[in-house]
Amino acid sequence: MKLVLFDIDGILLYKKRASGYNEWDIIAKKHFGTGITTMGYVSGFTDRRVLLERLKNSGLKIRASDKRLDRAMRDLGPEIARAIRTGRLAVRKVPGVEKLARKLAAEGLILGLLTGNVYGKARAKLRAAGLWEYFKAGAFGASTTDRSKLVAIAMRDAGRKTGVRFRKGDVFLIGDTAKDIEAARKGGVRIIAVATGHESLEQLKKEKPDYAFKDFSGANAAKIVEALRRP
Repeated sequence: MKLVLFDIDGILLYKKRASGYNEWDIIAKKHFGTGITTMGYVSGFTDRRVLLERLKNSGLKIRASDKRLDRAMRDLGPEIARAIRTGRLAVRKVPGVEKLARKLAAEGLILGLLTGNVYGKARAKLRAAGLWEYFKAGAFGASTTDRSKLVAIAMRDAGRKTGVRFRKGDVFLIGDTAKDIEAARKGGVRIIAVATGHESLEQLKKEKPDYAFKDFSGANAAKIVEALRRP
């Protein structure tokens, strides 16, 4: 039995904020009394680490154990859900990925999520994109700043929900960043890198993933399915 873990942003969906909308600024003001003055590059980080980095870049140093972080993580999901309902945030599927997910599910593979998004945020975005129902398990970005720790969490969650004891050799992560490749490597699972996000295929190949593809177009999707069928 194979377990396939999908990243969300850049792999399953793209998002677009309305002008002037910044969920991190709203969350930071509510829980820390300060706005986010700079965004910075945080692709591949967990939401917990994203907030810590952005608060630091805005001049506020917060300990990773600060309880306000837990409350902020809980508020991210409802904030994103409101933003989608009111049109401040729009999401759309990455071309070809739903067809791939449907194919893999039909072949009996277990699909899960491995994402830096907190649970509520992931659910809100994937429901809006019509993708939530494909995924049976997952690991989310509220509890840790270390993305690689999500691999074991996702495997345990999938095991509890399916009754299958997954071996690391039967687990694949599909991601679009060097952070995904690093997480898979540290977690001891295989990585399929797809250049549908901000990092180019050439950049991803430099990190030596098990497989690398430009996108989820027909020929590439067929090769991904073939890779997942191999022992």
